[in-house]
Amino acid sequence: MANSASANSPFLRNQWYTAATSEEIGDKPFARMICNEPVLLFRRTDGSVVALEDRCPHRMAPLSLGEVVGDEIQCGYHGAKFRGDGACTLIPSQKDLPIPRGFGVRSYPVIEQAALIFIWMGDVAKADPALIPEWVGRNTADGWKAVYGYHHVKGHYQLVIDNLLDLSHITYTHKTTLAGPGIDETPMAVEQEGDVVRTSRVIRNVDPAPIHRAIKGFTTKIDRWQLSEFRAPIYILVTLGAELAGTHENLQQPTHLVINSATPETDNTTHYFWSVTRPFALDNEELSKRFKEITTLAFDEDAAVIEAQQQRIETERTGAALVNFRGDRGGVAARRVVSKKLQDEAAAVNAVAAE
Repeated sequence: MANSASANSPFLRNQWYTAATSEEIGDKPFARMICNEPVLLFRRTDGSVVALEDRCPHRMAPLSLGEVVGDEIQCGYHGAKFRGDGACTLIPSQKDLPIPRGFGVRSYPVIEQAALIFIWMGDVAKADPALIPEWVGRNTADGWKAVYGYHHVKGHYQLVIDNLLDLSHITYTHKTTLAGPGIDETPMAVEQEGDVVRTSRVIRNVDPAPIHRAIKGFTTKIDRWQLSEFRAPIYILVTLGAELAGTHENLQQPTHLVINSATPETDNTTHYFWSVTRPFALDNEELSKRFKEITTLAFDEDAAVIEAQQQRIETERTGAALVNFRGDRGGVAARRVVSKKLQDEAAAVNAVAAE
């Protein structure tokens, strides 16, 4: 069962959103709000993932308060059961009557890939797996080792996107983790190819940042690369590299990739999923632990700034718009991509409604 998209939605509907990590979903009901919609996830006995609207159509109780029985969810209020496709199979108090026609809950397409669960929030017929960025697969690809993290951010998802497309904030927000000299002095390049936005910065002959000392052991001058790629509406790949100064003209192999997705929870809160994957020292568990510790600390710092920023935006009373610096060009381009897609999606919904 599926609902049609709303022409007034603040979020793109015909898109895949990261709903959870694979390890979060088991045979117990798992509730998560996504794009202002309450969603229930659980695994069937064969391991496949189910995503349903977390609202029993009888008296609107959350289905996540119930229990998984075999391959079905049973409401914890009056015992109605629902299959993975949303159809009701049992109403205990009236077993002698047929199930009312159309009585059920919305089901959502899901894909499990690269240790993540993706959910499609819009028209089921348009749920194309190819819309998930191919580089998400680096999490579990041969020759790569990933660690995973999650932050609940009390801020709009586009503020998270802004943060990841303008890494000039590293100098000031991440002084003990990612900061290093030369960032402000090195111009950031921005390019757009269709709906894909890329930013890049190559910083030459500088002292290593704390993260480079910790994970690569650099103590002398280095060249470092910062590359970000945005795929609408919520995905950003950050490619980071560091080599001894003067070793190569172009990046040969990244030290690590940061694969990010900023799934809207509500209008002003975000599920921020991230992973850090590296192509070296794959069996070094201590290094994996260090990567996770440093990245978690850095994103704690980001979340604190974004949440404070969101509070100030909500209390601003003059109507003043956000001001853009040169470093905001990537974030502005990403916002324009999303805005255009929202307009196109709303126009399509209105066209169908007018038929």
